[in-house]
Amino acid sequence: MKKTKILCTIGPASMSKKTMQQMLKAGMNGIRINTSHGTFDQYNKIIKNIRELDNIPIIIDTNGPEVRINCKSELLVNTGDKIEIGFNNKSTAWFDYDFYKKIKPGMLIMINDGLLQLKLVKKRNKALVLEALTAGLLQNRKGVNLPNLNLGLPILTKKDEEVIKFSNKMDVDFIALSFTRTPQDVKLVRRKLNNDIGIIAKIENSQGIENFDSLLPIVEGIMVARGDLGVEIPSQKIPIIQKDIVKRCNQQSKLVIIATQMLESMITNPLPTRAETSDVANAILDGADTIMLSGETTIGRYPVNSVTEMSKIALDVENNVKSNVKEQGNIGVSEAISSTIFQLCRLLPISKVVTITRSGYTARMISRFRLRQSIIAVTKNRKVRNRLQLYFGVEPVCFSSTVKSDKIVSSARFLHNKGLVKKDELVLFSSGAYSAKKTTNLLGVHKISDILS
Repeated sequence: MKKTKILCTIGPASMSKKTMQQMLKAGMNGIRINTSHGTFDQYNKIIKNIRELDNIPIIIDTNGPEVRINCKSELLVNTGDKIEIGFNNKSTAWFDYDFYKKIKPGMLIMINDGLLQLKLVKKRNKALVLEALTAGLLQNRKGVNLPNLNLGLPILTKKDEEVIKFSNKMDVDFIALSFTRTPQDVKLVRRKLNNDIGIIAKIENSQGIENFDSLLPIVEGIMVARGDLGVEIPSQKIPIIQKDIVKRCNQQSKLVIIATQMLESMITNPLPTRAETSDVANAILDGADTIMLSGETTIGRYPVNSVTEMSKIALDVENNVKSNVKEQGNIGVSEAISSTIFQLCRLLPISKVVTITRSGYTARMISRFRLRQSIIAVTKNRKVRNRLQLYFGVEPVCFSSTVKSDKIVSSARFLHNKGLVKKDELVLFSSGAYSAKKTTNLLGVHKISDILS
């Protein structure tokens, strides 16, 4: 079974129930809705379709403090061309946020993840005269980056406020907070969300990197959003930043997702390039829990193929993943238990690890060691089950035992009936008992046939 999880952004190319069903069979583990595009009716349809097919985690992105370009028609721009862009719809093309007073001649404007680069020549009549440094298409609703210019935009747009209300109503699993900059951004969103919706901080600017140490403890996960990050920061620095973020997330048992341009060529081609294959493989080897598809599954010609190819890469690579975790002093009981499980799995012929968990914490702690064994997380909480589906190697199941005396026995019987464990397997169980704090404090290594008898 594939241990690396695949998150797919859903759009026009993948919105139908039939396509989603095929993507699930190909290895999709969760869906993402990017609210920079589409309508609430479309988001509602996506959620309805996926929930009729399977109970997998749903992530909704906010727009965040982002500037976008609006165009009445697509425009081909050649290197050296001079174009004029305004700030209202009286112009042929215009920015949706007014930064006219802040920008100065010589400053750069990057459009569509930097594919189109423009330099400000002069200002006139409440518009900008720009020189194209690269050739490309000026297209409607593409993102705009202004490196080294702090626009002071609020973390939530008016649409984002609606997105949060919609997310609460639809009971999604995570909000991905675009352009997360400070802990205050996270705290603002946290106050507006239902308690059981997790926050994933999207790291895509220099402020997010600078404040990473204070962001990590207060979010459920991190997304390395390499598109905008590679425009705000020199792109050659991204690989090292990615490795460092993943390592720190692993250490703290936080969900970490690598996103953007992973199989970009598959938007138009049925197979990935060798470089893309290596990129996906290296993200897994770095220690990513989840790898994400964007344009490949929203507007691409081959959404199902993209999932299939990503799954094949993961299956081939993930057995070579090594743990990033460094042992530390003064750890708690659950941390010590997870470390012991790691050691036992290296020494004994254990087939699977079963952890009985309320919050999912112990399952996350075990996952960070990147065991070769599958981790079956047994929980009675549906939201916990959904969140755990995005963690490396974790196969969560919902089960609420009516037997209070021995959770391990009742869970083993349930898992055996489901075909998730076999009689001849040696399985390591972890659970909690006799503790007011509901912590994991018990370990047992059992042959399933012994428990069943």
